[in-house]
Amino acid sequence: MLVFDFDGVLHDSRTRAWRCYQDARKEMELWALPDLAGPGHLPVIYQGVLSASLTRWIDFEIAERFWKRHAELAARAAASEPYGVLPELAGPLAALAAGPGYAVVTGSHHTTVRTLLARALALEAMPRILLTRDEPGSKTDKLRDLRTRWGASAYVGDTGSDVRHAHAAGLTAIAVAYGYASCEDLNAARPDRLLNTPADLAAWCRAHPAGPNPPPADRTT
Repeated sequence: MLVFDFDGVLHDSRTRAWRCYQDARKEMELWALPDLAGPGHLPVIYQGVLSASLTRWIDFEIAERFWKRHAELAARAAASEPYGVLPELAGPLAALAAGPGYAVVTGSHHTTVRTLLARALALEAMPRILLTRDEPGSKTDKLRDLRTRWGASAYVGDTGSDVRHAHAAGLTAIAVAYGYASCEDLNAARPDRLLNTPADLAAWCRAHPAGPNPPPADRTT
């Protein structure tokens, strides 16, 4: 089973993420955080381990509250998001769903992700498993459980933090360069493969429909 992050990998939410970052920064009066001029400046804050990515400017506990508020604002703003899954990936995801299935593990809220997925995917093409910030446990814990119970073999993410979570869970780490982080941050985390565009990821999915290892025989939840 292949496992995907959502924002920055399957869905382009960078503009929404930037606006919500700016709104949360203003609402919480966290003027020590950088004032980002646009979505293209998101790599400034998406560096290293995400939970500690803002500790260059603010305390860890405040950063945790900031990211929680950011997720709330992003979930609210998703209602007006016109797009779902990136067009290049809709077909490969449907093919995966018809075969071994695929999973999504993300820091966004469950309802938001399902709503946006459904804008581009038929019911039968939806992920077999969707784990979000609404379920307990770290991203590493969730990925490790998917490897143990479902034979998950690779995680596709767009930040250095995603790469580190994948490796910590014993999975192959596939990074995409079109998401939130810079290529420098991704390369520093040492992914097993770096893909430049959504078309590259689509081609990789078609070439690796079940990941490096076959899925287990037991496919019940």
